[in-house]
Formats: sequence, C-alpha cells, structure tokens
Amino acid sequence: MIFYCILTAVVNALASLVLGIAVYFRNRHERKNQIFTWFTATVGTWSTFYLLWQLSKNAEDALFYSRCLTAVAILVPVAYFHFVIQLLGLRWPLHVLAGYGATVILAIGSFTPWLVASVEPRGGFPFWPVPAAFYPIYLGIFFYFVVLTVKLLFSEYKRSSGRIRNQLRYVALGTSIGFLGGTTNFFLWYDIPIPPVGNGFVAIYVIGVGYAIIRFRLLEFNVLFARAVVYFVIIFVMGLMVDLIIQFSSFLPEYIIAEKSVIPAFLASLLMVACMFLWLPALKRRLDGFLESRVLGKQLPDRARLRFLAQRISSIQDEEEIFRETVRSISEAFNVTQVNLFLRLEFDSKFQSRAATANSAKIEAFAESDPLLELLQTSRRCLLLDELQFEAQIPAGGFLEVLRRDQKIDLVVPVYADACFYGFITLGARNRGVLFADADISLLETIALQLGLNLRSRQLERQANQTEKLIALGTLAAGLAHEIRNPLVSIRTFSELIGEQGADPEFRREFKSVVGRDVSRIATIVENISAFADNAQVKTSSVDIHEVINGVYDIARPEFMQAGVGFEAPSTALHLVSGNYSQLLQVFLNLFQNAIHALEGRPEPKVTVGYRLVNDDEGGRTLIVSVSDNGAGIDDVVRARIFDPFITTKATGDGQKRGMGLGLAIVKRIVEGHRGAITVTSEAGRGTTFFVHLPCLS
Repeated sequence: MIFYCILTAVVNALASLVLGIAVYFRNRHERKNQIFTWFTATVGTWSTFYLLWQLSKNAEDALFYSRCLTAVAILVPVAYFHFVIQLLGLRWPLHVLAGYGATVILAIGSFTPWLVASVEPRGGFPFWPVPAAFYPIYLGIFFYFVVLTVKLLFSEYKRSSGRIRNQLRYVALGTSIGFLGGTTNFFLWYDIPIPPVGNGFVAIYVIGVGYAIIRFRLLEFNVLFARAVVYFVIIFVMGLMVDLIIQFSSFLPEYIIAEKSVIPAFLASLLMVACMFLWLPALKRRLDGFLESRVLGKQLPDRARLRFLAQRISSIQDEEEIFRETVRSISEAFNVTQVNLFLRLEFDSKFQSRAATANSAKIEAFAESDPLLELLQTSRRCLLLDELQFEAQIPAGGFLEVLRRDQKIDLVVPVYADACFYGFITLGARNRGVLFADADISLLETIALQLGLNLRSRQLERQANQTEKLIALGTLAAGLAHEIRNPLVSIRTFSELIGEQGADPEFRREFKSVVGRDVSRIATIVENISAFADNAQVKTSSVDIHEVINGVYDIARPEFMQAGVGFEAPSTALHLVSGNYSQLLQVFLNLFQNAIHALEGRPEPKVTVGYRLVNDDEGGRTLIVSVSDNGAGIDDVVRARIFDPFITTKATGDGQKRGMGLGLAIVKRIVEGHRGAITVTSEAGRGTTFFVHLPCLS
C-alpha cells in the first residue's frame, strides 16, 4: 500500500504539473486559465508533500510533511470552487473570500498541535497523522466546499441541454469520483481500518477538470499535452546532465579543483546556456512539427486546404463562385454537413443566404435587428453557441438557444473588413463529436477576413466604376448638348420659315434634305452614345483574331478601294483569345475606318496589321494586335485624351465628314470588357499605331 501511495502521488503531481503548465501558457491572460493553474498548483503541491510524507524515514520528518500537506489540502476544494464558478459564469465573491480566509487560518493552524497532534503506526503505515481537537472544523470546511461545488455542477447540468449537458455530466462525475477517492485518506485519521485505496482517483479528479477545459475550448489539448510531456522530459534530461557534470567534477584532481571551487557550477551553467541558445530552439521546432503531424494526423491536410482557400479567394473572378467554394471547402475540411454563408451586399436590406450545403437549415435571411447580428457586431469574434449560455453578460440567450437546438448551429464566424460588417458563416456540429479547436477557429477567422477584404475591394471597385460612370455621364451630357444643338438649330430655322416659304418648291427640297440629314445625324449621335454607355456583360467564346481581321477587311474593303489605301496583314494569328466576335469586329472596324480617314491626301497610304504574343507576370499569355497607318500622326495634346468621349481628330466642316469623338471611347470600353487594354503611339509625319492587348486562352 505504501508503494501504491507513492506511485499515485507521483502520477497526481505530474498530471497537475502538465495540465497547469499547458493551460497557463495557452492563454495566460485569461482569468479561467489563471485560476485553473492555481487549482492544479494546489493539487500538485499536496501530492508532492504526500510523496515526501510517504518517503519519510523518521517521525519528525513525517509529522512536518503531514502538516504541510494538511495545510495545502484545505486549499484544494476552495481553489476548485473558485475555478468552477468562473467556468460557469457565476459570481459568488463572498464565498470565495470566506473560503480563502478560512483556509489561511486553518493552514496556519496545521502547524500547531490543534489540527495534527502527532504521527503513529496505523494500517500498515509507519507514520500516519493523528487528528487533534479542531480537526473536525477542518473537515467541515473541506466537505462544505466539495459538496457546494458538486451541487453547482449538477444544478447547471440539469438546466443545460445538448452537448453542454453531456459535458457537465462527465465533469460532475469526475469531480465526485476524484473527491470521494481523496477522502479515503481521512479514514485512518480516526483509526477506521480503510486504507487510502481511492488515492489514485485524484488523477481522475484532475482529468475530469481537464475534460472541462477541453470541452470549453481553452486549449487544443492533444498537442499541448504532448508538448508538455516532451518539454518535461527535456528539462529532466538537462537536469540530469547538469548533475552528471557536477558528479564528474568530483573525480578531478585536487590541484585542478578545490573543495569549494565554483568550477562545477560554472560548467553546469555554461552547458545550460549553450543548450538554450544552440540546441533547444532547433529541438523545439522539430518536436512541434513531429507532434503536430503525429497528434493531429488527418487534420493537417484539411487545414492546409483552408489556408490555400484563404490565399485563393482574391483570385476567383466570379463572386458567386467565391461563396460556393468557401462553403464547400469549409464543409469538407471540417467534416461539417451544415454550412451557410449569410451576407448583406450594397442593395440588400437583410443578410441573405448566398451559399449553403444541401443539409443546412432553410434560413433565407436574418434581419439586422436579430439578436445574433447585434451580438456579432458587438463582440466581433467567433461565437460557439454552446459556450454562450455560461456567459451571464450575453443577452437574448433564448434566441441563441433556439438557433443551437432547432437550427443545429454550433459556430458563427463574422465576416469583417475594417469597420464594415458584411455577414457571417454558420457551421453545424462536426461529425463524430469532434470539437472546434483554437487552430480551427483561427483558420475560419482568416478565411472570413479574406472574404471580407475581397467583398470590400469589389465594393470599392464598383463604387469607383459608378463614379467613373457619373463623370462619363457628365461628359456625355455636355458633348450631347453640343452635338445636338447645331442640327436642332437647322431644323428649328427651317420650321420657322415653312410658313413663309412653304409653297416654294426649292425651299421644300432644301427643307427635306437638311431636316432629313440632321435627323439622321441626331439618330446617329443617340446610337453612338447608347453603344458607349452599354456596359452589359456579353457571352464570350474562343475567337480567332485572324478571322476577325479578315471579316473587318471584307466589310471595309469598299472604303479602302475608294480611298486608295493599301492593306497588309499576316496570314494567321498566333493564338486564340477569349472574346465576343461581334464586339471585336466593331473594335477593329472602328480602328480601320479611323486609319482610312487619317490617310486622306497622304502619299502611298497604307494600313498594316501585326500580331505579337507575350507572356505576362502571372504565367498567362497575351496577344497584341497592332493597327498602323502612315498618316500625319496625332498631336500630343490630343493623343493624351484620345480615348475620352467627344475627342476627335477629324475635320469639323460639314456634317457628313465630321466625327463625334465617341468611336475610340467605345473601342476602349469593349476592349476593357474583354479584360484587355488598348494603347497608342504616334509620331508626327510618320503615322499612328494602336495596340490592342487581349488575353489568350490557356
């Protein structure tokens, strides 16, 4: 039995040490972690004194260590009570203060004959403590806090539901078993022949609390527990090496090392410093990688997939595809059958469901006044609905309980970008009862942040486009007023004269000609403006640019022949592009006609088409189509604004030849709609070249 007590004391001390260190360094600023570490420190200290008491060789040492463990043992139930009320979100400050006050008094009294009178042989133990007159008071306070703590746990268990109810059942049972096991140490105090057989159950007591820690997501327990054990082994090995150095120094000759020399301590310190700087960091990295790969197992590829998703979101062009891919990846990586993405975009009044798995609850939208939305915007953090019922400051707990119970929502992740709240992702329970660890929560927050930044970027882009449209609209309005004014003046003038000269056949012929011309002119202006303003998406397919160029030349051939302009183009293009054949036809027809007009009166006029294939920085390829003429060139001032509406180089004489300046603006709009670009170079007296950049099909 003595060996059993020694073994269980070692196990209890080590379990307390590992759990306490792991929880504290997981989040040392969290109040629950701090109090749990304090609780494990009391259990570990009690177990250490228990071990020293069992190893004592004489009555004097045994009495001292038994009084030490008695002084610490009274702290255990009070510290555990303090931790449980923190865990459950309760406030019992008077009980905590009274408990610690009583333990201080009793701890001091433990070193007097009033609590532990002496030690004597009992139940096969050579030195068992004998209680004094005030020991029953000690027992009363001890069991008061034990019973009160268990009562609180079972009370919370009765009013809870779902997984929390199941978790608290195990915590309460573990606590009951642990304390009942520990109380078997009290029987021999009153000479009742029951040995401390339940001393090993104290480890269950600590593990029961550790279970609560795991279930309340204070740490990713598997990895941290493994790390704590390995680090303990490293510390033990280093201590052993230091001891070996000191032992080795005793064999050195006296003329090298004196009896009180500092050389052994110096060598030991030198070894420890060298290990800390040279050996431990590399060993720590290797151990962390090994432990994560061994303990996490299949979770690592899933987490790597989510990290890749967070990086890839910005590269997906289609917004709906981003939403679907986000939901699909989260569902597969976390093995969750219910994932739903709710977002409120610019023109939405509610947070609409944008993408969801097939098994998700059929919730179409959330209003901003819903308690969940208010809570998300206030806390700005992930919400585990199972945990919220223990936070007294959380309002509308009933609504959240309905979401958890009826809609099967376990976790809610907000989607933010700066101060903009765009929505949230809801996740149901993971299959096979697996819990969301801190690393999982961090990954989900990263994905939600990347999604929010992407939405913010697209929103700003749409706002910029809208601003650009408004500016273009103002320019269009000014140009439209200018362009329409002249034909309207002509029509109005002839309309006023029709009463006086309506019978004159010559006047009537001129009236018909001018009005018909100017009405056609106005119709052309309206059509061109509609073409420029049209920003609708068009269907694209694979297009052979060489076929487009040949088609455009066939259309414009009469104009080339009438103007006497030569034409030259390669026999084939280098690659297919993604585009709309009709719109690209309009682009190059406009460029050809502009070139023909620019060559009027030039010697040996000629239009030349060229193709060039280039690789871009992102690994794709771009086809550059050049359209050159050997005309007079474009003035630098005009060239800087050549793609703006109503900027033209054509003659402004009669209405037949006059240009509106919308052709190149339309060309630019179409090319950019194909995710391409258009540039121009020009040299006075030598001609102009337009370069159309179009992305190739990979």
